[in-house]
Formats: sequence, structure tokens, C-alpha cells
Amino acid sequence: MTTAAEAVINTTQSQQNVLSIPLLSLPLRPSTLTALLRRGFATTGDIMLLSVEQSAMASSEQRDPNDQNYNNADTIKIGSNAGIDNLAEELGCSASQSAEYMHEINDALNSVGLPPVTAETATVGRTGGTTKKNNENVKRPNNIPATAASLLRNCNSSSSARQIVSFSQPLDVLLGGGFALSELTEIAGLPGSGKTQLAMQLCVDARLPGKYGGVEGCAVVIDAEGNWAGAGVDRLWSLAGALVDHVKGSALRKMEAKKAKEMANGGGMNTDTTTPEELVPSWFTPESILDGIHIFRVHDESEQTCTLYNLPQFLQEQEEKGKPVKIVVIDSLAFHYRVASSINSNNKGNFLSTTTSLTRMAAFLQELASEFDLAVLALNHLTNKIDKDSTVAGGMKLVPALGESWAHSVTSRLMVDFYHRHVPNGASHGSVMGEVRTCSLIKSPHKPNGTALFMITDKGIRGLPPQYVQQAEKTKRARLD
Repeated sequence: MTTAAEAVINTTQSQQNVLSIPLLSLPLRPSTLTALLRRGFATTGDIMLLSVEQSAMASSEQRDPNDQNYNNADTIKIGSNAGIDNLAEELGCSASQSAEYMHEINDALNSVGLPPVTAETATVGRTGGTTKKNNENVKRPNNIPATAASLLRNCNSSSSARQIVSFSQPLDVLLGGGFALSELTEIAGLPGSGKTQLAMQLCVDARLPGKYGGVEGCAVVIDAEGNWAGAGVDRLWSLAGALVDHVKGSALRKMEAKKAKEMANGGGMNTDTTTPEELVPSWFTPESILDGIHIFRVHDESEQTCTLYNLPQFLQEQEEKGKPVKIVVIDSLAFHYRVASSINSNNKGNFLSTTTSLTRMAAFLQELASEFDLAVLALNHLTNKIDKDSTVAGGMKLVPALGESWAHSVTSRLMVDFYHRHVPNGASHGSVMGEVRTCSLIKSPHKPNGTALFMITDKGIRGLPPQYVQQAEKTKRARLD
């Protein structure tokens, strides 16, 4: 004879086979995915079975198997409350947080037309086929605010670097020390203006050891345009070699300065035999730098979206290996969306779908940056837009692609351009300033707008040499006069 508890499990296991959906395929927050995957929950069926097994066990313990009413019970509670408590125990979190996770999963399932992962009551035997709605009596927890002072203390108490340096001092100063972690930053610009070069530099710089002001992490690249394969890898190799040489040179200068200071203070002959190589971590080589840059080549919009939404699992695996990712680069986010839009240019519904997809993607990337404490760098194209302030009929201006909804979603926006375009009368391709780039900060919640100059050299992104700075000042004064 099958007991009611066994019937509950059998019934739900058959439902599980039908409704078991991979969690990675649902539009869940990265923090939710991380919490569930970390504890071994890969599908909605795993959560459903946990709730039913625990509730059935509780029912068996509370009833006498010899009770005649037991086997003829109309219903057995396997409610959300039991599932939430059991899920909280498995995840090591509070019941309110578990309820939040359950509610989010059910919302995600509902958004794709699927039933919820748990029901408040499951029917067994003569039930008349009725069930109660999920989460009817579960109150969602209130969002507890944090004070500005506590957030400031948390930032100040962190001993690790909070920015990824670009090795262009003017650009790093403009951004308050470098490209910030836990933020979504957009870099837009014309073809050849230096967007990919800057992104490559930041991926290499993310490997910089903490003792030298780096974040000492790995990098992930979503390569939509193919810029990172072939010659792109050669460029990464040269940037990595230049970074290692720079760090060793810095260590040597510090050693010499220390020896000179000891001699000046009457310390006599310095007997320290430490070499610059010994001051640099043994793992810090061009090979190890490239080993920490993970490139995902995507060929269409669907593959790009799927890869991005599956990133939390990869990031979690990297953290467990002790190799946390500190920057995610998407080069470029606009490419496949614009290709898809050109194919379906006459379909208005496709435009609305793209806007919705981008808005969700922006929210996902913001959450990803915050949850894993990394910088998300989205490269973007420029497109023409009618200039309402133009004195010429039909006047156009260049603006970043992807529209206003995307523009409001990014934390910071940078525009990269050629100096000879930014200052038309101040430089030409053949002049001393012809290879200089400008980087303008046009949106930031915590820094004033401004513009910095940088160069793309064989060693990577660098600030301007003194003679270039003098030339820029002359050009600036000429324009003011």
C-alpha cells in the first residue's frame, strides 16, 4: 500500500520531470543564481523535490500510519512555507531571503508561461483537483536601507584596489583613479578611435598584482566582432610584456631609491642582495597574464545573450578556484543588435523587443557587476541622429547607438575620439598631435564631466609625453585667442 507521503513524492517527481527547467535559462539575478548554484540547485525540479520530500517526511512523522483517516486523507500540506524553510536551511540564509528567492523564481517562470516551482497545497487522493495559489500567505521581506555613512565605511575599510588603472595618468585622474569596479561603463566611439585598444589594456591591467596597485584578477571578453582573435592575441601579448617590464622597472627604481636613502642617512654600504625579479610575484609573466584573459567568441545575438546570461556560473567557478574575474568586456554590445535590426528593419515589433531586451540586459549587467565586484565594460558604436539645434536643414550629429533606454541604464559613459576631430584646427594626421586620442566623460554619478588626452603606443595606452602636452596647450591657447 502506498502511503500518502509516498504518493506526494511520486506525484511531484512526475511533475518534476515535466517542469524541471535549468535555472540558468531563466531571467534571474546573478546573486540569486550564484546562491542556488553554489548549493547544488541546478534546476527548478531540484527545488520542487526538496520542498515535497521534506514536507512529506514531516507529514509522516506527525501522523500515525495505523490511523484509518491517514490513507484516506483528502490533502496533505506541502506548502510554500515548508519549502521556504527547507530552502533557507539548505542555502544557509534567512526564511525571508529564501521567500525572496522563491518568489523571484516563480516570477521568472510566469514570465515565460510556466507554472510556479511550488504550490501551497498539493492534492493527493480525492481532492477534486483544487490547489491554492503559490505564495498567497507569504509576505515578501521589506528592503532594509543602508545609511550613506555605512556605505562609506565599507568602501574605506576595503584594503584592495577599487579601480583598474589604464596607465594613462590623465585618463585615470579623470575617472577618479581608474575604471571603477561594481559599475557598468560604456565606451563609445568611431571605428579606429581606440575602443578595443583601451579595452585590451584594461584586461591586461586587471592582472596587475595588488602590491603594485592592481586588482589582481582575471578578465572575460565577449568578442562579437572578432577583434580579439588572430592579431588581437598578438596585441595582448605585446601589452602583457610591456606591463611586466614596467612592473620590474618600477621595482628596480624603488630598490635604488631605498638604497640611496639609506646611504644619505649614514647607513653605510647596503648589503641587501634582493633583485627586482624577486620583488615581483613569480606568477606575473606574459604567459600567466594571457592565461587569465578568457575570450568567448559569439556569432549572433542569441549566442551573445545566452553567453552573458550564463556568465554567473563561470564567474562563480573562477572564484572557487581563487582566480576571481575583475573585468567583463563586451566588444561590442551593439554589433549583433544592429545586424538583427537591419534584417528586420520593417518590423516594428522587433524594435520594441530589442529595446526590452537591452533594458533587461543592462539591469542584468549592473547586477552582475555589483554581485561579483567587477567592472563591466560595454563598447558601443556611434550612429547618426537628427540634430534639432542644427542651423542646416536635415543636420545630423553622431551619438552612441542603442537608444535612450540603454543610455539611462549605464553608470558611466565615455566617448573616445581622434584629437584632430575634437580640435579641427589644432592637428592633422601628419602633425605631432595626429595620433592623440581624446576620452570625454559625458555621464557619471560621482565625477564631473571632462576630457583627457591619451596615446596608443606600441606598449599600450599611455599619457602624453611632455612635448605633446606642450603642443596641446599651444593649440588650446590658439583656439581661445
